[in-house]
Amino acid sequence: METIRSLMEQAETFSNLVADAILKRTAPVKDDMSEREAKAAYGTRWLRQMRESGLADANRIGGRMIYSRHQLDCLRAAERQHAKLLLKEIR
Repeated sequence: METIRSLMEQAETFSNLVADAILKRTAPVKDDMSEREAKAAYGTRWLRQMRESGLADANRIGGRMIYSRHQLDCLRAAERQHAKLLLKEIR
């Protein structure tokens, strides 16, 4: 029983060391985008459509609207995937 407990503790320690190493090697990505940056990157009309449909969340910080770059990238990717599926159906 003591051997199993020891192995579990070693596995947990190893797992924590691996997780720490991964975090140190990963460069953090700035996720916040201002409304101006989002409009420039994705287009004013597209951003408005996503916001009006409730798909894009924006947080108001002070007087600025802040969007998540990751969320907008995922929405754009999902939109492209949907377009590919529709094109396959037409053909």
